[in-house]
Amino acid sequence: MKLQLIKKSPVLLLLSFTACSLFEPDTGISETFTFISSSLTEISKVVVYYPESYTTTTPVIYLLNGWGADAYAWGSGIDLANEAHQRNIMFVSLSAGSNHYVNDPKTNENYEDYVLEVVAKTEQKYEIEIDYKQRALCGISNGGGGALYLLSEHPDSFIACGSLSGTSYSNISNFSNFTDRGIRIDVGTGDDTVLSQLRWLHNRLTENKVEHEYYEHPGEHDWVFWAKYCPKQFDFLEELVSG
Repeated sequence: MKLQLIKKSPVLLLLSFTACSLFEPDTGISETFTFISSSLTEISKVVVYYPESYTTTTPVIYLLNGWGADAYAWGSGIDLANEAHQRNIMFVSLSAGSNHYVNDPKTNENYEDYVLEVVAKTEQKYEIEIDYKQRALCGISNGGGGALYLLSEHPDSFIACGSLSGTSYSNISNFSNFTDRGIRIDVGTGDDTVLSQLRWLHNRLTENKVEHEYYEHPGEHDWVFWAKYCPKQFDFLEELVSG
């Protein structure tokens, strides 16, 4: 019997290679991490974005979502898996729902403790072994206010924070805890929701001699603005956590 060789065209060969997964997507990995939270006494869900080649010393940036948004909201506006891949940083997105990122003894909703719990649980699950110098916070709207508040209360846990159109938490008082910590604030000049609050906060930080970066840009309180300036926030935080 005579064997016949079947010749494939270059296009068919390429399709065959692709089907065999020889060409991997140039992006990171995203997955949902669920655990029972002792701080909230309920099942908690966070979204983790990480580079495939992450190690035990990969830096982590914790993303705080806005009022009423869930843990998936941040990922709907920017490709966090790709950001994780390109920057070699793990991003963890979480939410306080319709609450501030503080402990509330009246309602027993302890979202300040919850953020620290997410840090511990996530880094344990992914076997991350880092200290505060490789860890930062970044928040949108209510999450931006929460990021600044948490840095002021827990400087031993984070090296820096970023705020995109962040609300101003009036209970921030430990300005001395911002010493040797990085802070960047971005807000739109058309953002009637928080612009006046952030100008006030900028003045308070200045009066207390807190080094920080403060920027006003054209824009409003929406994902058009956040998607544009989120990479600037990540640039700022990446330099600090990867230094």
